Amino acid sequence: MKRSRERILRGVPVSRGFAQGKAFLYRPYLPEFKEQIIKPTAVATELRRFRTAIQAAERELRELRDRVQREMGRDFADFIEVQLALLLDREVLNATEDFVRDQHRNAEFAYAETLRRIVRPMTGSPVPAFKERTLDVLDVGTRVLRHMVGTDSHSLLAATSGAVVVAHDLPPSEAALLDPAKVKGVVLEAGGKTSHTAIMAKAKEIPAVVAADGAMRTAQAGELVLVDGYRGLAILSPTRKRLGGYRKDMEMYRRHRRSLASLAEQEAVTADGKMIDLSANIEFLAEARAARRCGARGIGLFRTEYIYLARLQPATEEEQFEVYAEVARSMKPWPVIIRTFDLGGDKVVPGYVESNPFLGWRGLRLCLDNVELFKHQLRAMLRASAHGTVKVMFPMVSTLDELRRAKLILETAKRELRHEGKEFDEQLEVGVMVETPSAAILAEQFARECSFLSIGSNDLTQYTLAVDRGNERVTALYDNLHPAVLELIRQTIVAAHRQGIWVGLCGEFASDPLGILVLLGLGIDELSVTPALIPETKKIIRSVDVSSAQEIVARAMKLGTALEVKRLLRRELYRRFPRLAEFVFELSEGNAE
Repeated sequence: MKRSRERILRGVPVSRGFAQGKAFLYRPYLPEFKEQIIKPTAVATELRRFRTAIQAAERELRELRDRVQREMGRDFADFIEVQLALLLDREVLNATEDFVRDQHRNAEFAYAETLRRIVRPMTGSPVPAFKERTLDVLDVGTRVLRHMVGTDSHSLLAATSGAVVVAHDLPPSEAALLDPAKVKGVVLEAGGKTSHTAIMAKAKEIPAVVAADGAMRTAQAGELVLVDGYRGLAILSPTRKRLGGYRKDMEMYRRHRRSLASLAEQEAVTADGKMIDLSANIEFLAEARAARRCGARGIGLFRTEYIYLARLQPATEEEQFEVYAEVARSMKPWPVIIRTFDLGGDKVVPGYVESNPFLGWRGLRLCLDNVELFKHQLRAMLRASAHGTVKVMFPMVSTLDELRRAKLILETAKRELRHEGKEFDEQLEVGVMVETPSAAILAEQFARECSFLSIGSNDLTQYTLAVDRGNERVTALYDNLHPAVLELIRQTIVAAHRQGIWVGLCGEFASDPLGILVLLGLGIDELSVTPALIPETKKIIRSVDVSSAQEIVARAMKLGTALEVKRLLRRELYRRFPRLAEFVFELSEGNAE
């Protein structure tokens, strides 16, 4: 067989590392069946076949849900719970059975027609969350239809050892089957950094690239694939020269991982002795466990939106409490900062669309307009504080009035819990995310009314530079190292320290080597990063001395462009910390081109 030429697909890196393996194409398909007109006497038989298939699919999903709950936690298992709810939806079941009875058609045809009517408006919806739900519906439907016609499943369970999964997207029921003992890498056409597959791949440390356009059209089953989870590349049928270059990268990566393994138990302390609180950003319980293994000293950002979005209806106070308390217990004695719902923006509330969501009804604004929803979440957080060190953080705050209203609702929740005799931490700390220019400019006023400030560098950069970070046409203007962004970060840190409180940063800037250098020079107290990046971040912190960082940053703050700042930082990193610079830049800019 003639060897294919090399092709390079570019995407978004969502789980770091390198992988090499044979392509396993995940292409879900509906089993073939014919439309059949049945006799009235056969209706009962068709209904029985349909109900038996539903029961078989239900057993499969329940087993899968239990497995996911054991391996990943109950919060991730909610994705499977949603599929169970779709499977057992009474409207779908009744519509299918009515179709069989009234139209005298075979059960598989009736069920498929019913699903098509549901999916059609969802695929045309402008709301991403609705579009994503079509994958769940089709996955559930395919599972039932296969039971009816007796065809085998085309699942990741069939992937051979050493596979690289190539797919358009993976439904939660398949993402949950990613087994690092068999699956070495993942390449998807769809998805983003916060998709369930990306989260699963990161938690299981499987290198992954998403948004790799044309992957299914281009890849051939069984051909060799290189996954570059640093640069966001999938290389199909790589040349010998390319393989040789990547062997060096892989060896360097393995050496690097070995060298980092010993850091988990060491403190994140600079070369001249300043202790930095190095925490983790998480969304699921499984990530808290990974953070602990990687050496995190707490959770600096626990995103809670998925507790809302993963379900078909808002989670109850009790359901939220169980998740928050489990995370708090798993991180003891380290603190867990839980961010209240940051819905809106790119986490669209089902059924609500607006023309400019990042400047619209999102974050704390949305919560303050839904007091009961907000109070249930605050009560759940307060109750969880009896099981560990919990802190509450409010997102997307732009005025002091918003902060004061949020604290009033928090006090109401406390009064209710006292009256009910439920335990919570009376000294629970409250902070805000500084991610709007107004909050940064008024940081001292916010600091007087908070226990801590945490800079959200992603949104702060977006709002300061007026650049939509999801818009490819202007993305080149988005840069954390822009002098205006650095100045607002500096002002926030100075203001917080003046009021005697600590300040952290939980955006992607916290894991950027140049960002770490800048932040240490500006006096940051805490950094919070993705669990897998904790060892690298710790290594950088331990390699840098604050006095040198301060000298470098003092010069950087006098410059006028992000490019000038970047050049200075790179030059100084090479000059003062050559071994660190060599690794950081070789790994991110190696031979892939």
